[in-house]
Amino acid sequence: MLKYSFAIVAVILAVCACVSAVSSPLSTRVYFGGSFASFNGTTFNNIGYYDLKEQAFKAMSNGTDGTVNIVHVDFFGNVYIGGSFTQVGSVKTGPLAMWRIDKAEWTTVGTLSFNSGASITAIDTNCLNIVTNTKSFPCDVFVGGQFTTTNPAATNIAWFDYSAQTWKAMSGFTANSVSAIAKNEFQTTTINKVFLGGNFTSGSNSYGFGIYDTSKNTFTGVDGVSGVTDIYYNPNLFNVDDLFIAAAKFPNAQCVGLCAYKHTDGTWSTKVGTDSMSTIRKLAYMKGTSVSSVGTVFIAGSSGVKKGSGGSTFSAFGSNSPNVNVYGMDICGTASNEALTYCSQGSVAAGGQNFLYFYNAKTDTWTNLLNAYTSSNYTLQVNSVYVKVSSAMRESSISLVVLMIALIASVFFF
Repeated sequence: MLKYSFAIVAVILAVCACVSAVSSPLSTRVYFGGSFASFNGTTFNNIGYYDLKEQAFKAMSNGTDGTVNIVHVDFFGNVYIGGSFTQVGSVKTGPLAMWRIDKAEWTTVGTLSFNSGASITAIDTNCLNIVTNTKSFPCDVFVGGQFTTTNPAATNIAWFDYSAQTWKAMSGFTANSVSAIAKNEFQTTTINKVFLGGNFTSGSNSYGFGIYDTSKNTFTGVDGVSGVTDIYYNPNLFNVDDLFIAAAKFPNAQCVGLCAYKHTDGTWSTKVGTDSMSTIRKLAYMKGTSVSSVGTVFIAGSSGVKKGSGGSTFSAFGSNSPNVNVYGMDICGTASNEALTYCSQGSVAAGGQNFLYFYNAKTDTWTNLLNAYTSSNYTLQVNSVYVKVSSAMRESSISLVVLMIALIASVFFF
């Protein structure tokens, strides 16, 4: 009983800490990265965001000196970008950089020396280090792409161990290419597991999908999967359910385009639904805290954006749904309240060549946010999109949030 009393107190303190940390009203930012220079009189250089509250595009310092392939935002709101660049703003970063949300400035992620021409295509983070750390932003970072590094000697995949404050290689397999990385930080059953898509070799076997255990430094390949483009793992503290995977081929022949993988027993099912879209690049999920009762699944790729519920047929939605080739997509999920975040639950942002569409679930309409800034004389390519509720936060308050969440974690996990 005392343990749960502490838990209740910890939750109350954490909520108070979060409230204290916010120093400006909430909004939602649609981060987008790709290949573009400037528009509307503002220089972006391949990375920026659209503020849904202000209805305006915002630059992030002076951007990068090369293409951005992937945008990821961690639990605290820090923005990670990967691509084929070497510098962000005035900071020499290599192909990986982090935008600190509390300081509004670019920085490196640890110290890692990449080869010339290196490119990052996949990023995910694990901020569960809050259990043992109370510093700002205690997150592990996982990256994949086409690169080699020294100290550690890694090829195409590596991870930053926050506790050890060092980059590490992944052993026991060869990553020939990496297309997707998924690490669910808010769960217990796979706390040390990282799910990987790409092309991997272990011994004499080749795999398109595998699982890496960071505590044991072991790789387990999963047979029968190839052409993985995205992996979605439902954020859920006690998640013992499925991952959603988009790929060209699955062990279950009934899976077309995407499939549900139950990591507890290794079985595949069509509960997520199927779709004949030639290339599905992105997945997103809304409603419910368990994938066992499938809510709404969004897919995006060569035939625009579609959604389906409970394993039903996927279809386009919205009064003027665009049939475009989508490269990046994200949604406003279950917890999004328009009155607070300026983004209705089920709203969608999708990007590609000369477009960054936003679907407003409240009005059921699609709008190209870039429509006024593109023309036949200028090509803008959006490769990655990430939607995140955001607010200005003080570093001291963030540390307090981390401390309170660590207290909660210590109550539940130990």
